[in-house]
Amino acid sequence: MSPERSTAPERAAWRWAGIIPAALAACAGGVDLLALAGLGGAFASIVTGNLVTTGYGLGTVNMALAAPSGIAVVCFAVGVVASTRVWRHRPEAVIGLLLAELVLLAGVAAGWILTGAHPGPVVSFVLLGVASAAMGGQSVAALRLKASTTYMTGTLVSVLHDVVTGRAGRRRSALRQLAALVVGACAAAALLHPVRWAVPLLPLVLLAVSIGLVVADRASVR
Repeated sequence: MSPERSTAPERAAWRWAGIIPAALAACAGGVDLLALAGLGGAFASIVTGNLVTTGYGLGTVNMALAAPSGIAVVCFAVGVVASTRVWRHRPEAVIGLLLAELVLLAGVAAGWILTGAHPGPVVSFVLLGVASAAMGGQSVAALRLKASTTYMTGTLVSVLHDVVTGRAGRRRSALRQLAALVVGACAAAALLHPVRWAVPLLPLVLLAVSIGLVVADRASVR
């Protein structure tokens, strides 16, 4: 499909050669690192891992293990459902979804900084829930951009399948997304000890860049 005949989200992904999806994947990596290292030990967006951890906690009657991952799964699902319902009649909407995510992540950053980057258990769970809801919303936006930004197991399987079978597929874009996720997590980890308070600001910056690029793309095709 040519960029002239594609929808606005597809044009955005094409025009910026994957920069927007990569920035969103890096954002997700940073949020997951924050959640894992500072908000109770669960992922904000890796639902499969959280479900297994929840099962482990429930099976061993260890609520301290099950609670964070369970909260993350529920709030991620809430983020997906809420985002889909609000924008279900606007299948081209991406900016609104990302702005809603920006508000949620700004709330996480504010809570993190106001607690001295060491929130207590209750606040950690609240911030984890908000971060997970934000990642659920990002996942909906990513679907509309035809990219994976929060769940990468299928992306990795596709890459390895294409390598083994010799198919061209979307190997380059998949590798880019996987690398961006890791880079985002690494960058957040690098901030964790020297400037711990700044960790949630990294995903905010990456998300703001993504929104700016989408807005610029929309303006350029009018």
